[in-house]
Amino acid sequence: MEESKQIPEEKNSIESSSEIKKESNKEENFKAFTEFLENASNQEIEDEKGKSDLEVDKPVTNDNSLFKRVLNDGFDGISSNPNYKMLALLIILLINLSLFFVIGNIGKAFLRNAGIM
Repeated sequence: MEESKQIPEEKNSIESSSEIKKESNKEENFKAFTEFLENASNQEIEDEKGKSDLEVDKPVTNDNSLFKRVLNDGFDGISSNPNYKMLALLIILLINLSLFFVIGNIGKAFLRNAGIM
């Protein structure tokens, strides 16, 4: 009889100790999370102060040279949107095709006038 009474008491003590550990883990996690949030907000504030200091100290320079624009935006200047890029390529192809026919007709006229054709 005494042995059967001891076993439930031990189970209760084990369960209560595991509950205490879970609660302490939750508290530790909560404290760590709040500290993380505080550190992150402090870092953001410091970054904003640093950015504002840089903006005040350094005059704004416009680095939009032709070379950099070609590197960033592509040759047609609108490569950020693939639909517009396709449209620009189609327009370029139509211009090339029309130039091909114009130059071909000029060449044909030259050959006719020269008597070769």
